Amino acid sequence: MPEQNNPLAALKDIILPSQLETGLPAVGWWLVAGLSLVVIALLLFISWRYWTLTSTRRTALRELKSYPSIDLVQLNILMKRVALSYFPRHQVASLTGQAWLAFLDSKLTRAPGKFTALEAEWQRQLYTAETIALEPATLHLCEYWLKHVAPPLSWATLLTGKISPPLGITNQASRKEASNV
Repeated sequence: MPEQNNPLAALKDIILPSQLETGLPAVGWWLVAGLSLVVIALLLFISWRYWTLTSTRRTALRELKSYPSIDLVQLNILMKRVALSYFPRHQVASLTGQAWLAFLDSKLTRAPGKFTALEAEWQRQLYTAETIALEPATLHLCEYWLKHVAPPLSWATLLTGKISPPLGITNQASRKEASNV
């Protein structure tokens, strides 16, 4: 009977790996991690600035919800206050009547012309001695405006947190302020 060789005898011993490397990742990974942290910090900072810039809108909406019943005079004052905090005073403060309603329309992109369509009712309710019940459609339109109005944003606005007037202001008060600085 032929002699059978044991197949296990031909196997060689197990080769153990050399010492495992536990070194730090390459420099490129550290740069990617650092850049990611900077981008995340910048996004958090910009989000926080935007949140603080829109606090006027949130406060106005809370105030609107707190009124059990509101008339158009109170609502107009509330909207004017929000507009004054978001847009330059020289652009908003003197607006009344048709110009004010056109300004409100200009800040809405999805509902153009809705405020100017309400001009007759708006003027009648603002300038009568007795308090007239506010139409639900008017209240919803004003609430929609308050929810969707936003300050004019730029990188400077987001980084400084201050809403600055556009360049080229021609009124004297702004020129005096600029010359005093």
